[in-house]
Amino acid sequence: MRRLILALIATAAVPAAALAQMAPSPDAPPDALPPAGAPASPDHTGGMMQKMQDRFNEANTTHDGHLTLAQAQAANFSVVSDNFTAIDTKKRGYVTFNDIIAWHLDQEAQHLEQRAESLRAQD
Repeated sequence: MRRLILALIATAAVPAAALAQMAPSPDAPPDALPPAGAPASPDHTGGMMQKMQDRFNEANTTHDGHLTLAQAQAANFSVVSDNFTAIDTKKRGYVTFNDIIAWHLDQEAQHLEQRAESLRAQD
């Protein structure tokens, strides 16, 4: 079930890549992710991905594609530093951009599964 949900989320995100050049929301903090289960909008799909990529690149001062906890903390990249252990599933001491996005998709999938269970319980 989780793989199906992840596949659906990933499939929905592909068309959003074309929207990635849209301007980000001016009132959103720089490292904010949309809440789990938020409706897909240009700013929460392609725009969010671009913002996350930009934040990752800024924080990754060694420009090696490996973001350490110290780098995330120094850059005030709180979404990563606060969840670093959960994101670093391979226990390498660093995370990649793909690790961060995979973690976020897992969070989305968990939220959707909980919502589905809640709806089933109402019947």
